[in-house]
Amino acid sequence: MTKTISKIILVVLSIILFALALRHNVDVFLADYYFRQARLAGLNNTLPTVLEKYKKVLWYQPFEQFYQRQFVLDLLWEARDFTEDKQTKIDLLNLAIERMNSIPQYDRIFETDVYLARTLFFKASLTQSDTDFNTAEQAMTYIAQRSPNMARVYNEWCQLKIYKAEWDEAEEMCKYALSLYPALNHPNLIANENHQKLVMAEMNEVYEKLGDIYRLQGKYQTAEEMYMQSLKLMPLGRPAVWKKIGDLYYLQGDIDTAIEKNLHGYHLNPSDPAWSRALMALYVEKGDIETAQLWQEKAQALD
Repeated sequence: MTKTISKIILVVLSIILFALALRHNVDVFLADYYFRQARLAGLNNTLPTVLEKYKKVLWYQPFEQFYQRQFVLDLLWEARDFTEDKQTKIDLLNLAIERMNSIPQYDRIFETDVYLARTLFFKASLTQSDTDFNTAEQAMTYIAQRSPNMARVYNEWCQLKIYKAEWDEAEEMCKYALSLYPALNHPNLIANENHQKLVMAEMNEVYEKLGDIYRLQGKYQTAEEMYMQSLKLMPLGRPAVWKKIGDLYYLQGDIDTAIEKNLHGYHLNPSDPAWSRALMALYVEKGDIETAQLWQEKAQALD
């Protein structure tokens, strides 16, 4: 009798475990399906659909931090690059912050805290609220305490200081970040090409930020030197840097050189209408209306 009861218990437990495993696998499958749907909607720039699909993703996998981080990144991307209305940007960022904060601190991986901090200081840049800036500073301080020798931390912190217009501190953070990156000819980096490319991409960001810092202070020559350092690391990966270099010459009243730099960027990425619009505006400034109209037509065709 006892053996029979034990067998029944084992069978019941086996059925329960099988059902739980099946349910888990189904949840993983559905979460992945809706995640792919969300990314597709993001490519088509349909925000309501993105939010609807992510709601389902997070319903099926509420504790999977990969989906949480991707959700935050997509909201940050949408708020930064596609949404024009300031309040809508802030609402999207608040949604991202809420999602990150729903993960208990003891259960967060380092990457999650970095994304939270990035979202906090972008929100602060929009609100210009002392409270929001203080919250962002606290998040960055916490990250630096967790990983004091990681260059990326100070790379991110530099951006926060730029948003706060604290130029000396921003410059200090960027230069400290550069000091922490390994030499690009280090044997370990040469042996690992993917890691080397990652380091180069991050250093590229830092030099571009230094260029922004000097440009905003009117130090145009030093700004151009930093932008050129950035381009040396990724000559084809960041054509928008040529626009920033062109802006330096525009700010100094040198329209011809500004046109030359924008043309360089245009040839790197001719399908982006931003270049045609910029060149149209520069030729208007120069007084060459006929050429400006040609660039306007290019921009309209691309749009």
